Amino acid sequence: MVWVDNATPEVDAISEWRTIVAICTVLSAFSMGIVCARVWIRNKNHGLAADDWMSILSMVFALIYSILCIVQTKYGLGLPLLLRPKANLIPYTRSNYAGRPIYQMGISFFKVALLISYLRLFKGTSHTVYRRVVWIAMVAIVAGHLGCSLTLILACSPVHKSWDPATPGTCLAAGPSFTAYAIVTIVSDVVVAIIPIPVLLQLKVNTGKKVGLIVIFLLGLFTTLCSVFRYLQINRIQYGDGNSTMLILWGVIEFNVGNVVSSLPFLAPIFLRKAKEYTSKYSGSGNNYGSGARKIGKSSDAYKLSSVSSQRKGTFATAQGQTSGSEENILRTSPDNTIVKSVTYSVRVD
Repeated sequence: MVWVDNATPEVDAISEWRTIVAICTVLSAFSMGIVCARVWIRNKNHGLAADDWMSILSMVFALIYSILCIVQTKYGLGLPLLLRPKANLIPYTRSNYAGRPIYQMGISFFKVALLISYLRLFKGTSHTVYRRVVWIAMVAIVAGHLGCSLTLILACSPVHKSWDPATPGTCLAAGPSFTAYAIVTIVSDVVVAIIPIPVLLQLKVNTGKKVGLIVIFLLGLFTTLCSVFRYLQINRIQYGDGNSTMLILWGVIEFNVGNVVSSLPFLAPIFLRKAKEYTSKYSGSGNNYGSGARKIGKSSDAYKLSSVSSQRKGTFATAQGQTSGSEENILRTSPDNTIVKSVTYSVRVD
C-alpha cells in the first residue's frame, strides 16, 4: 500500500512525504506545547491579554497549515512535477490554494503578539515615541500580510483557475508576486526583531540579563532566514524540477519557530528561576557545616543555650553549667547582652 494516491510503489519510494510529515508533526507539537505553557502561566498569574489571544490564533493557523501540508503529500507534494500523478492535480491544487492565505495571514499573528507585548511592557512610561512606532509597525504589518493574502486568493481571473489550471483565464506572474510576498515577510520580521533593542539597551539591569533579553528577541531573526531560504526555492519551482518540498518545509519551520520565539520572553524567567532553585537545592545539600549543625542541635543537649553567666559577660553556659570561652565574642557587640536577630527583606516587582 502506497501513501501517495494513484502512484506506483517506485514513485512513492522517491517521494519525500516521510520528511514532510515528520517535520510538520514534530514542530507543530513542540510549538503548541510552548504556546500552551505560555497561555497557562499567563492565565494563572495575570489573566489572558490581547497578545496571548494573538498567540493562540497564530498557533491554530500554524496547525491548520501543517495539516494542509501533510494532506498535500497524499496528492504529490514531495515529488518532482513530472512524477506527480495527473489524477491528483485538482485535489493537490485545491489544498495548496487553501494553505497560501492561511500561511500569509497566520505568520502576521505572532508578530502582532510580540508588538502588543512591547506596548504592555512600556505602558505608563515616558517612551511615547516608541509606543507610536510600535503602533505604526503593527498596522503596517497587518496591512501588508492582509494584502498578500487577498492577492493570493484573487491571483487568477476567474478565481477557480487557481485550483483548476485547465480553466481559460489569466493569473499573476509567479516570480514577481512571490518576490513581493517575500519582501513583505522579510521586512516585517526584521522590524519586529529590532524594535525593542534600543529600549532594552537602556534598561537598568545587569549586563547578563540585558544580553539575555536581547538574544531572546533577536531569535526572531531566525524566521527571517527561513523566509530567505523559502524565497530561494522559487527558482527551483519555476526553472527546475518543480519540487516544492523545501518551499513548504521552510514555511512550516518559520511559522512554528515564530510561535515559539513569541512565547519565549514569558517562559524564560520561569526556566531561569527553576534552574536557580535546582542549583541552590543540590549545592546546599553538600554543605557539611549546615548539616552538621542541624544534627548536633537535635542529638546533643550539651550545646543547648541557657542563661548568660552572671560572672562572665559575653559567655554561654552549657546544660552542665560550664562556660564556653570560644563563644564569648558573640554577645560583646550588644550593650544589653542580648542576641540581636537581623532580618533582610527583598522586594521583587513583576
